Amino acid sequence: MSSMPGEAIRTRLILLCRGPVDWAQAEGGDPQLDSESLRESELLAAMLPQFDVIVASPQRSSQETAEALLAQRPVAVVWRDGLDEIRTAAALTSDEAYTGWLDRLFESYGTAAEGESLAEGAERMTSALRGVADRYYGRSVLVVSHPVILLAFRGSLVQSAVQREQVDALPGLAISILEYLEGRFYLVQDFPMRLTP
Repeated sequence: MSSMPGEAIRTRLILLCRGPVDWAQAEGGDPQLDSESLRESELLAAMLPQFDVIVASPQRSSQETAEALLAQRPVAVVWRDGLDEIRTAAALTSDEAYTGWLDRLFESYGTAAEGESLAEGAERMTSALRGVADRYYGRSVLVVSHPVILLAFRGSLVQSAVQREQVDALPGLAISILEYLEGRFYLVQDFPMRLTP
């Protein structure tokens, strides 16, 4: 990103929510993208704003999304811990287990009996995104992650608790755009901006 003399240098983060997953293919609780999401990820590459690098969660569905984008937009890709979904105490291996966990997760925002709470996840994601923004200072970065953690981060950014209904309403492959300037995030484009391939 270029700037005028005297203008502060901004780092742009394009947050991309990976598409729907196939729970029938969930090895150890790490499901792969469903076939439609994989196809749409490949088509989406041409429609995304310009970016210099992809930083993605190391979970399988985010990796598959990033790799599908790389087929059309060959840039460097980095797998980054901290961008993964809200962490659970036990692996979720089916759609029913995932849905039940989600329902319980939203019963208490700040505490969770089954792993990380929404508040803890939002704090972790904020820290990870600061690290990404600092590392790629002045550049444009595509960040590929997961729906609940992205919405928890967004909620902390706009100081509003994320609601359970928002998870179901967030379309796969939705984006949000942030600018990072002098240690602060600024929301440029909110979810659920959806680029339809």
